[in-house]
Amino acid sequence: MRTEGYEEVSLKNTSDSKINPSTEDKQDDIVTELGKLVGFEIPAFDYIDLSYTGTNLTGVVYKTGGSGGTTVATLALGYDGSDNLISITKT
Repeated sequence: MRTEGYEEVSLKNTSDSKINPSTEDKQDDIVTELGKLVGFEIPAFDYIDLSYTGTNLTGVVYKTGGSGGTTVATLALGYDGSDNLISITKT
């Protein structure tokens, strides 16, 4: 799906395997909601690198220029002992 003003991107995990977006509903919801928060705007990007601890999404790195390109934003996601998302830090 293309959204006006954004380029289509491919999602890959840290093992460089493509991610099927239909299986990533929880992560998609988190990233979508973050885009609505003031201060969490993400500059233009064409690549997203996702990292996990177990089944929890713990890091998102946005880049321009593909996987070896320039990092434009990073999100670190924290969870409590019950795997509830409790913090998000953008750098």
